[in-house]
Amino acid sequence: MNLLRDELHAMADEAPHIDLTERAIRGARRRRVAGAALAVAAAVAVMTGGTAVLLGGGTGTGRSVTMAPATRDVTALPERGVGPLTHAYLSRCPMPRKPDDECVSGQWRVVTESGTTYALADTMGPDRTGRALRSPVAITKDGRRIAYYSERKQTFEVRDLASGRTWKAPLKVREGDFDGESFLRLSPDGMQLIYTNWSGMPKPYSVLVDMEKGRTTTLNATWYPVSVGDGGSPITLVKPSRVWIVGNRPVAVKNFPYEVSALGPDGRTLVRLGRYVDGRPTAISTFDALGGAEGPALRVTGLSDGMSLARLGGWVSDTEVALLAVPDRSEMESVLYAVNVHTGRARELRRFADFPAVLPGAAR
Repeated sequence: MNLLRDELHAMADEAPHIDLTERAIRGARRRRVAGAALAVAAAVAVMTGGTAVLLGGGTGTGRSVTMAPATRDVTALPERGVGPLTHAYLSRCPMPRKPDDECVSGQWRVVTESGTTYALADTMGPDRTGRALRSPVAITKDGRRIAYYSERKQTFEVRDLASGRTWKAPLKVREGDFDGESFLRLSPDGMQLIYTNWSGMPKPYSVLVDMEKGRTTTLNATWYPVSVGDGGSPITLVKPSRVWIVGNRPVAVKNFPYEVSALGPDGRTLVRLGRYVDGRPTAISTFDALGGAEGPALRVTGLSDGMSLARLGGWVSDTEVALLAVPDRSEMESVLYAVNVHTGRARELRRFADFPAVLPGAAR
């Protein structure tokens, strides 16, 4: 990520903020994809009965539980009666393809805690050229509700997986609107949704949707959305070298705070990746999104050999934040850790046989 930081510094006085943000995010995405390319190869395991392992949980019990193998024949997500989700991923077909292979690449799949895999049939699938879908997905922190784009209704829906109840966003989003960078953020209770689109719609667009009341509030579209709390507050946004908890003054931070966690339980602390070696982050650091104070870089310890830090997510406790690590070798599994923000010590939460594109409560 040194290249990303250098690029941002060079761009700082040359373009408006929206151009800076768009270029930075796209650059970061390209580098993350390259770094995780080997991990993606493991996605086939999920579709062929691979086993994932749960090690401990949010309570820190350390109890080992083995997940049931993922479903071989993936069916559409049922309307109700579905347990909490562990993650969502994009399907990929093994290569080379057989002539009679009916495998579908680029489809959103979700996995439950029991290991059952479902297809999000209601949302956009691959287009006629085979390009992967572009509509974003978000999952609540407890895994019990999911937000996705309904191709039939041309808007976003939030679904309670157990009861089957759905809430429809009061805005129309066309399929062509996803031709640019778009992001979806969901509050812990699933009733507040942020949708941001930078380059697919006629102009940058960002909106907070109260799914229960059917109300929308326009947000500043030049900022990247990080997280939103229940009731629509606090809303955390970032852009190059600045962080903003809406309702307060934006604060300046050193470098670019892109790989950040969701806002902490205290309502002011964010965690980001830092201290890069050979282009890979090796440490975390905290910063105060209200006052601007930054903590020291803490080297992350406790990871399995051959793992690289990929991205941060929601908070597991008052002192731990979720961290996804991806393998350096294709035969290994991606791992979700809880990292102590005061010591940098990580403990394992869950292993994935595929590469999770979306995690419950994750910042991205």
